[in-house]
This record gives sequence, structure tokens and C-alpha cells, in this order.
Amino acid sequence: MKLPKKSNSSKGKLPETFSDYAGGDPAQFRNTVLMVLERKWYAVAVFLVIALGTLLYTFLSVPKYESVATVQVLKHGPQLLRVADVVESSVTSDNDFNTQIKILESVTIAKNVAAKLTAEEVELLAPPAKAGAKEGRNPIEVILQGRKILPLRFTFMVGVRFQHQNPRMAARIANLMVSEYIAYNTRLRVEESLKAIDELKDRADQQRKRVDEIAAALQAFRQRGNLISLLQSKDIVTERLKALNGMATQSNARLKEAEIRWRQVQDWMKTKRNLAELPMIAGQPKVSQLSQQITTYRLAFEQMRERYKPRHPQWIEITNVLAKAESELTEAIKTAVASVKAEYESALQSDEAARKALAEQEVRSLEVDKSGLEYENLNRDFRVNEHLLESMMARMRETSVTSSIESENARIIDRAYEPNVPVSPQIAINLAIGLGAGLFLGLITAYIIAMVDDRIKTAFDIETMVGLPLIGIIPRVERMTSHDRAQLVFNGADRAATEAFLSVYTSMKLNDECRNARLILVTSTLLGEGKSFVASNLALTFASQGQRTLLIDCDLRKPSVQGAFRLGTTKGVSGYCLQGAPLDSIITRDVHPYLDVIVAGARPRNPIQLFGSKEFETLVAELAQRYDRVVFDTPPVGVVSDALNLLPMMDGAVYAIRFNAVLRHVARRHARSLMATNIPIFGAVFNDMNAGVAGGYYVDQNSKRFKDYYDVGTEAIAAPVSRDDDLVAGRNA
Repeated sequence: MKLPKKSNSSKGKLPETFSDYAGGDPAQFRNTVLMVLERKWYAVAVFLVIALGTLLYTFLSVPKYESVATVQVLKHGPQLLRVADVVESSVTSDNDFNTQIKILESVTIAKNVAAKLTAEEVELLAPPAKAGAKEGRNPIEVILQGRKILPLRFTFMVGVRFQHQNPRMAARIANLMVSEYIAYNTRLRVEESLKAIDELKDRADQQRKRVDEIAAALQAFRQRGNLISLLQSKDIVTERLKALNGMATQSNARLKEAEIRWRQVQDWMKTKRNLAELPMIAGQPKVSQLSQQITTYRLAFEQMRERYKPRHPQWIEITNVLAKAESELTEAIKTAVASVKAEYESALQSDEAARKALAEQEVRSLEVDKSGLEYENLNRDFRVNEHLLESMMARMRETSVTSSIESENARIIDRAYEPNVPVSPQIAINLAIGLGAGLFLGLITAYIIAMVDDRIKTAFDIETMVGLPLIGIIPRVERMTSHDRAQLVFNGADRAATEAFLSVYTSMKLNDECRNARLILVTSTLLGEGKSFVASNLALTFASQGQRTLLIDCDLRKPSVQGAFRLGTTKGVSGYCLQGAPLDSIITRDVHPYLDVIVAGARPRNPIQLFGSKEFETLVAELAQRYDRVVFDTPPVGVVSDALNLLPMMDGAVYAIRFNAVLRHVARRHARSLMATNIPIFGAVFNDMNAGVAGGYYVDQNSKRFKDYYDVGTEAIAAPVSRDDDLVAGRNA
């Protein structure tokens, strides 16, 4: 929260934030303590209520007795057989131990304990309802409220404590709780074991049916598929598959060779080459023989052509023989070509037959493998389920044996005994707690009330929260009329208040801006803060110091100066401004030595318009020439804006704040509006300070130690003293 900056009249700079002035300030701590002490009766009331309540509770409460039984939680029970329990009861970790604690604290244990009580014990534990009551207390509720489970640190031991107004029942319930805790765990293990046996039996029956079903399916499969011959034919099928695979490979190789030869023949035929020159054709015996014959015949023909004529008989004979041989060669070649083609077609058919036989054998092999796999699956399921059935039967027999063996997971170390001395109420401790709590809560209550109360109560509030320097503290004036209060500095009726106004005068004298100020405005935030009381006595203080002083009542809405000083009727300020009355006619001279007064006069319709008139400005200028000090009593700035209109004509202002009467934020807001005019605000006068509180916050001006300083008599206070040279010079001017 930002605080308003100090006016030009302040010597130092205000802190900007609350932490700047509150943090680590011993004075602020002292102020806080005194604020709490100011509301000490709240603290006393809270203290008395708590203290008396504690006393009544202590001496009216029924004595209670306490008995404790100790039980040890075992890590695991006695193991007669190395067989795992159905219910795991081993305590191997903190979580397991905490589980046992929660079992001890459970409602089930409380119900079991209540069930063990006799009718007489129930009546002692939970007495019947008194006349007028609806119903008595439930024994289970009494057990739950009175018992407390106390684990012993770093051990597996637990203390079971029970409190009751009857010592015998305190011991009885504590012992029953540990006994029922042990019995509960035993029953739980046995019940769970029996339940597990029943479940195992049901599951074993179901498993037995499953085994029988699989066995029947296996036998049916054997009968349906002739499993024995199937197993024997597996090797035969495999061997035949290998043979057919070899045959298919060979036929494929022959096919490729025949195909190559046939394609070569076709290529030679397409290119019309002599097939007799093709090795595979030329290799044929007949083709080879005819080729040699034709070669011989052609050689003979060539020889005869040189010797004979074409019509020679031998020429004709050799020609016919050669033609016949060539014709036979052509037929032989055709026969060889047909042989190559037939060989290719035969190889193709053989390859297709081999592949078909191989495919059929592969299908047969797959069928045999599938049947074997189905059989193996059935056989494996049979073995697994048969083993599972055997395991269930073995576990059921083990559980049946262990369930009949009683074992405990806890044992009683110390049994509870009947106490002789009650544990409550503890008078000394209760009283100490009551007194301490009462004192603490009382102070807290007073502090909270002080914090909630936002009214100005300290100089700290004025200087930091409002943002004005404190120039004086006026103590509360008791049993005094308004006339005497207005002239308190003159009549000396209250020595402390008189000295307080002299302190205000001294503070203003030490201020450079205020020392030579002639026109001084006095205002406040709200009505009833004593601004007229401050204005009149401040004027009297100036007069008592030999300064020619005028007090002018500018509170035209609610004037008080005329009645306070019991003056006669004059036209006053309103008569001068509105009716043109002469200045001297409105001044009441020598009301007291060096003090003149101008009253408000008739109440105008619009005071703000009057203060803005030239006549009022002329009045102010004339008074500044005639007097050393002119004190203007103005309306509260928080009610009307008259003071704000007057302030620009002033040399400065004094802000009256009544103790414990105005809220901080309200005073701060209106103080800011005054400072916004850039006219010096000399400071705040803290008025009506409670004498007791003032003695705590500030110097106790009523103390007997300062009696000699204050006891100077009325005449000495009223008589004017020598004035400062500068003020005398100002008056003469």
C-alpha cells in the first residue's frame, strides 16, 4: 500500500510502504503492545472465561482410571509344517505392523469385546440412561472412545490402553481387547483356510471333469484316425516324398535337355540350314551312313562328269543313285527330327507326371503332420491338466492339515491390572493449560480487536498511515464546560493540556515554514474532533507569548466561538462580506490579553460562495497586516469543502485529529486532499488522548514527577511573555 507523501512542512521523508516503517521497529512493537493493553478488558474477559471453564471442567469432571495391556506381534506364527498358509499373516514390514494396529483399532474387535461382557459388566461399562434421557450409551461406543492403541517405537509390541471411571472395567476391557485380537487373527486364519479348502475342492472337481473330457477326446481321436498305422506311415510317406522329389528333379533335368535340343532343331529349320550338319542329327547312324554315301557318290559323279557325257549310261546310273541317296537322307533327317520332338514331348509328360505325384505326396504328408499335431496338442493338454489336478489335490490336503493346527501371530506380554489412582482430571496440568491458554487467547483476542479497529489511536498512525507530522498531543480534559475548555490555556484548569498546547507552539516555532506564518487554518476530518477547541486554545497560546492574535470563526455552518467565549452579538464574517459592515465593527477586541475574536455572524445560504468573494479576500489581507497570527476555525474537511476553498489563501494549516474517533483511511484521504493544494500542512494535533493510554504511548504529563514544572499558576500562564524580535517587527510593520 502506497502512503501519501509528506507535505513540505515535514523535516524527513515518509516511508513509501508499510514494511518500511513496521519491519523491525522497536517503537512500533511497543505501540502494538500498548494497543493491546488499551483493550485489556477484552483479554481479561477471555482469560477469565477460559480459566473458569478449565476450573469447572477440572473439578466437575468424573475421575477416570487407566489400565494398559501389552501384546507382542510376532513376525510369523509357529511353523510345524513347511507349508505356505492360505492367509498370509507374516509381519515383515512397517505396513504389515500398521495393519495389525488398525485391526486392534477396528470396530470388529470392539464388538467382539462387547459380546464377551456379562450383563453386570455391561451396566458398569455403560450405565443406563438417567431420567429424562432418550437412551443410554452403547457399550461399543464406550469401548471405541475409551481405548487407545499405542505402538512402542522400534519394537513389535503394542500397548492397549483403556480409560474408564470404573478401575475394574478399565483392566477388564484392556485384557479382553488383546485376547480378542489374538482370537480374531486365529479365527480369520482358520475360516479362510476352510473357505480355501472348499474353493479348492470345487476347482479340483472342475479340473477332474476337464481331464476326463480331454482323455475321452484323445481316445476318440486314436480310434477315428488309426493313430498306430498313421504313426508308422509317417516314415513311409517321408521316404516316398524324398523319392518323388528326386524323380521330379531328374525328369525336370531331362525335360530341359530335350527342350534345348528341340528348340535348336526348330531354329535350324527356321533359318533353313542343313539339318544334316546339326550334330544331334548328324549323329544318327542312318543319317551318318547316308551322308557318307552321298559324299562318295558325289565324288564319283564328279569324276564321271569329266569322263562321260550326261547321257552316258554310267552318268545316268550315278545320277540316279545319288538322287536316291539324297532322298533317303532327307527321310532320315525327318525321322531324326521327329525323334527329337517325340523325346521332348515324352520328357514333358514325364515331368508333369512326376510333379503331380510329388504334389499329391506333399498333400498326404501335410495331412499326416496335421493329424499328428492335433494328437500331440490333445496329449499335451491332457498331461498339463492332469498335473494341475494333482497339484490342486496336494494343496487341498496340505491346507486341510494346516487348518487343524492352531497357531497365533501374537502373544500377551503384560496383562492389565486394576489401577488405584485416576489419570484424569490432572489438576495441575489442567490449571496450567487453562491459565496459559486463557492468557494467550485473551491477548490474541485483544490484538485482533485492535487490528480490526481501524481508528487512529497512535502517533504511528498519524505519521505513517495519514502522512502528517505530529506536532502535539492534547490529553483528554475531563469535567469541564465548553466555555472553560475553549479558554483552557488562559484559565490553566488542566495543567497537562496547557503544557501540551505550549508544546504545539514550540513545535510550530521550530518549523521554518510555520515560524513566520500569519494565517493559520485549523480543520479536522469529522465533526466532534475538537478542531474549535484546538483553534481557540492555539490562538490563546500565541497570545500568551505576546503575539497579537486574532481568532476568526469561519465555520459558518455550525459556529461555536461566540458561545464558547460568551461574546456579544456582532455581524461577524458574514456581515462584513455580505452586508459591508466595517472591519473594526466585527472585531471583538481584547477578549484576553493580545487576543481579538471575529465571530461567524449570520449563517449565509452559500458559505463557499462567500469564501470565494473579493470581500473575504480583502478581509484576509487586512487581517494579515494587522495581526501577528490569525487562526481560522473552519468546518471539518470530511464533511464540507469550506476548508479546501480557504486553504489557498492561508500560510498553512493545522489538522486536528481526535483519539480513537476517525478511521485511518478516511483521515488519510482527506489529508491528501489538503496536501494537494500545495499549501504547507504544519502537522496534526492529536486531541482528546486518554490519560491512561497517553501514559503508555507517550510521556505521562500527569505524572507527579513533573508537578514542579507544571505548577506555575494561572497568572503566569495567562500573562504575556516577551515576544520574538521578528514577531515584534512584523507587528510594528
